[in-house]
Amino acid sequence: MKMKLSVHICSFINENYQERFRYLKKITKHIFEISKDAKIFIHTNLNVKKFQIKKIKYIVHNLKNEDPFYLSWKCRKLMKKQKNNFDYFIYLEDDMLLKKKNFEYWMANKDICLKNNLNLGFIRLEKKRNKYYSTDLTAQLEKYIEIGKDKYIVNDVNNYCAFWIYDQKEFNNFVQTKYWKFNWKGKNLYAFYGIREMSAIGWHGKNMDRYSSTVLPLKDKRIDGGAYIMHMANNYACTNHYLGFGSIEKKKILKKKLTKFSKDRLLFFKLLMRQIGKIFRKIL
Repeated sequence: MKMKLSVHICSFINENYQERFRYLKKITKHIFEISKDAKIFIHTNLNVKKFQIKKIKYIVHNLKNEDPFYLSWKCRKLMKKQKNNFDYFIYLEDDMLLKKKNFEYWMANKDICLKNNLNLGFIRLEKKRNKYYSTDLTAQLEKYIEIGKDKYIVNDVNNYCAFWIYDQKEFNNFVQTKYWKFNWKGKNLYAFYGIREMSAIGWHGKNMDRYSSTVLPLKDKRIDGGAYIMHMANNYACTNHYLGFGSIEKKKILKKKLTKFSKDRLLFFKLLMRQIGKIFRKIL
């Protein structure tokens, strides 16, 4: 069965671009392993022939008078035009190694999560001295919910993973929301992230109202292996980051003793945050 897959990657070219180009060659290779018919679009700031890969569509954006991080938003106009032409839509940063096992994990679990208004999560990993560390988690995960007979870990620490993926129906709903074409002018309480991160978080940001929480399926008392995706840049592992990024080893992501957390309680806190946001907007 052919899969119509639209993949958009934002990649800013500067004087140290050789490493990013190596990442892109790996990324595109693995995407074509997911689907030979995938259409890959790389959004960039310069037309440099030596940094172009065959079978890839390059789109150059003029960023001379803009913050380079706005490149992460430039793909959205084209993606919206494609909304009825593809089965699946992926936004990907240029150092995220999305593999076939990650896509298969998503395909196997997305429907049950959507049915329960949950976001299927991923965890970025970095490698340092032959050990793997979580890029984004600053504390261990300890809560779980049950859907039928299956357990899912709740990621209420930090669900950022520098990419997003939606099927056509979910994507079409996403493009109709205020989070799709974001307005950065003036004070905006929806911007809980930086410019680039607000785009890369997709529709599952902590301040957004689509999902009650982000979850990760448990298999044999461990997080499903497909949830782990490599962050090739290795920016944070063992760096003593002041917020704690890159500090938790993969084998310590889960606490030994887990606590059941009801979906009703998750929804209550989500609704509470939404009401607080409304109050602040009235004050401002």
